[in-house]
Amino acid sequence: MRQSADMESAMGIMRDSIARLTQDSDDLKTAVPGLKLYRREEPTEPKSAIYPPTLCLVVQGAKRVMFGDERLVYSERRYLITAIDIPTVVQVMEASKQRPCLGLVFELDRREVSRLMADGNLPASLPRQANQGMALGEVTEPLVSAFQRLIDLLDTPEDIPILSPIIQREILYRLLVGEQGGRLRQIALAGSQ
Repeated sequence: MRQSADMESAMGIMRDSIARLTQDSDDLKTAVPGLKLYRREEPTEPKSAIYPPTLCLVVQGAKRVMFGDERLVYSERRYLITAIDIPTVVQVMEASKQRPCLGLVFELDRREVSRLMADGNLPASLPRQANQGMALGEVTEPLVSAFQRLIDLLDTPEDIPILSPIIQREILYRLLVGEQGGRLRQIALAGSQ
């Protein structure tokens, strides 16, 4: 029960931060390299998009992404991870002015993933997932906490050049040792695909 309360608290803090920062903008490319925040106040029509290697996290609302015959819905408990560039159709499913869809997009750096794999003494990869380049993973409190620290840097821009790379490395580590770690490891090899 304690872990659930910690997770809900962490998600609430992140919701408040993203809502505050996107108050005047639907899409905010932040000063933190590779981090974008977004807000949608109504559901959208399906729209074509190319998803590069990214992690997409919704902290309020829900989105659907379609590619090939696959349909993936992600919201507060599931993140979307993409290992290779994938053409998709994206749709915000749950959003309103009172309860906007809020989230972030974090670009995954192939070189940093490769470095972590080379230097990190990472645990062995979980059983290999299907070769599909996009999947859902479970949002964890340590992952939310690391993203919140990254977002907090926006209030102290002078700290971004030093602290952002450290926090981004932690986020990649948490993803590499998580349930979608095998898929993230594909990113390091994606140059050949």
